[in-house]
Amino acid sequence: MKIKLGGPTMRRALLAAGLAAACGTAPLLAVPALAADPTKIVYANYLNPKHITNPVLLRYFQDVERDSKGTLKFEYHFGSSLLSGKDIPGGVRDGIADAGYFVGAYIPTEMPVDNFLAEFSLLNDEPLVMTAVLNELELFNCPQCTEEFKKFNTRFLATYALTPYVYHCRTELKKLSDFKGKRVRGISAYADLARALGAVPVNVSPDEAYEALDRGIIDCALHSIAAQKARSYGEAAKFVLLDPLGGFLGAALFDLRIDKWNALSVDQRKAIVENLPQLVTDSIFNYIREDEEVVAEYTKKGTKFYKGDAEFGAFIQDFAKKYTATAVEKGGKVGVKDPAKIAAELTRLADKWRGLLEKNGRDPATFKRLLWEEIYSKVDVQNPIK
Repeated sequence: MKIKLGGPTMRRALLAAGLAAACGTAPLLAVPALAADPTKIVYANYLNPKHITNPVLLRYFQDVERDSKGTLKFEYHFGSSLLSGKDIPGGVRDGIADAGYFVGAYIPTEMPVDNFLAEFSLLNDEPLVMTAVLNELELFNCPQCTEEFKKFNTRFLATYALTPYVYHCRTELKKLSDFKGKRVRGISAYADLARALGAVPVNVSPDEAYEALDRGIIDCALHSIAAQKARSYGEAAKFVLLDPLGGFLGAALFDLRIDKWNALSVDQRKAIVENLPQLVTDSIFNYIREDEEVVAEYTKKGTKFYKGDAEFGAFIQDFAKKYTATAVEKGGKVGVKDPAKIAAELTRLADKWRGLLEKNGRDPATFKRLLWEEIYSKVDVQNPIK
């Protein structure tokens, strides 16, 4: 006889078995085991729903769910629908979300070490190199980074270095004098650059910058070329100054609350970690491709992409070269221990990864393989975090 779950036959069988067991006259009926519900991971970011990184995250979530054999399930909240950029670290710490996209520059007093790393953004002229450098540094070679994330009850797992930032402006700015008194988006090193240009730095998130541009609150936003489309800057800023300002180093793409990590099985942790090289690779190559495509697309829509005059270009290059000493000095003032040591390790890893990419190639498949071999294969998935 087949027993249908929830049917009358099943109910009678359970009742009879219960009565018999209560009387001690019969063994308990063997009831078919029900599959456990999957473990849910709630992920939050502030990225515009149209942002090019969101589809990459969706692919990652699907890959993890597949490789966990359905025992993990992601619930995702993009576009600050659950937590704003400033609120994500605290929200993950407090259990509002289990994982999120951390940007320490938005809470510099709470994440001084992460913000210190972002100070080196001006030196990021090779986003593939710096993407690898940041992941290796923060996972293994920066105890202060680990401890800072632990204060938020969080494990850092993945980041990427953005393609070079540029200024997206409401009017055409070409000379140093054009920046005098202008209000421009500026965080970390970029705030110092703005002041050096004679401009006024404004600390707003990338998505808040669109509204600020549209309302005339700021004169220039600061982000990669792709932001013309991904963050809708092209609707409000028709002048893009192409002199590269280095790519931002402070976007931690995927970080997981330690309590959640510790509650997972080894196989579930493996599913999360083994798919991170693909997530990181897709994220940075998306930016590289998107920058190229956006120039072509938005030129047709009326955006002017151009370089500043020679004096402006020389000023930017000179400022970046001299900024390492400034970054180290600032790190010490905000409580980073031995900031020169972290800066030296960042430089050492950059040399290592330039060599690896020069030897092996810079295509996506090779980059993903190197991320696994050099970094993610070494992440401990066997043990909980103490």
